[in-house]
Amino acid sequence: MNLFSKIKMVQIKKDKQALISLALNLTLLLLTLYPFLSPKKANATVTESFVRFDRHATGAAISGTACLKSTLTTQTNVVLVFPLDWTISSTASNWTVTTTNLPTDPVGGGAATAWPGIGTATSVTGVNVQFPGTALAAGTFYCFNFTGASSTIGAAGNDKVGQLKTQGGSPYTDSVNWATSVVASGADQITISASVSATMTFSLSGTTIALSTLNTSTVVSGAAITQTVSTNARNGWTSWIKGTQGTSTIGALNSTAASADISAPAAYPTVSDANATPGYVIDVNTGTGSPTVATAYNGTDTNSGGASTTLFRQTATKTTPGAGDTIDIVARAKISSTQAAATDYTDTLTVVAAGSF
Repeated sequence: MNLFSKIKMVQIKKDKQALISLALNLTLLLLTLYPFLSPKKANATVTESFVRFDRHATGAAISGTACLKSTLTTQTNVVLVFPLDWTISSTASNWTVTTTNLPTDPVGGGAATAWPGIGTATSVTGVNVQFPGTALAAGTFYCFNFTGASSTIGAAGNDKVGQLKTQGGSPYTDSVNWATSVVASGADQITISASVSATMTFSLSGTTIALSTLNTSTVVSGAAITQTVSTNARNGWTSWIKGTQGTSTIGALNSTAASADISAPAAYPTVSDANATPGYVIDVNTGTGSPTVATAYNGTDTNSGGASTTLFRQTATKTTPGAGDTIDIVARAKISSTQAAATDYTDTLTVVAAGSF
């Protein structure tokens, strides 16, 4: 190798070293200047933020609540960025907001503050929906509810990501990444089922009414027997009575010894005045719970009542569930001067009730 060739090789090595040195210096310079050359962003600090959707199910309509607590106060517009596979309406007016029934701050406690200036979206770009807003107070927990008409949640899967951004800085004051999970249709709901057993209680305060010795001058009334019904039947309850003496239209007190009857003054369902026309009647009076007494047994005074018969006849009813509803059943009688004497006049009333479930 001649001298010229040697000199040329030395020069090439020096040039190569110089290029390497220059590249290293340029790299160091760029690293130093990068913070000043890159787009400047506001130094925001978000202390709390979440985007909660009203449903996790695929295909469900998009609605939910967005919340933020920041240390900066220069926010203007709000931007919600949804997952790329969700169906997002491009019509801004389809994206509406409310500020009622906001959640409680899960970190600091206390009710959320309505996001100031929030309103119907002003623009939609792809999956980015922009809402108007005004400056926030530092350290205040703000929320708003959003609904997107003609917008639906995408396919099932985890880690469906999006962003909540506020404008006011360059390019954003706050920018928070969020993630949600999408499940199969209906897999975000719990169906609660229960049953309530039908109930009913029935009782009579006594099982005998002694009218003692009847006379021709006054109507004798026995001590009232109180019927009590309790039931959770949604349509309430009805009660009936049936006698053992007389006919299907006119009941009676019967004496086997005298082979005689003290019959009702008039056939069912007429209410009779036993003082004006002697005979045997049954009177029913409403009590606790205000059941409605059947017209046929709704006597107008202490002398009147209706005919017991050998068929079940309705005495009272109530159209709602009852707790301790009562009616009083009173037997009354007066005789004529020709009524056969005997000590065994009797009738047996069967009293029943049923709930209308």
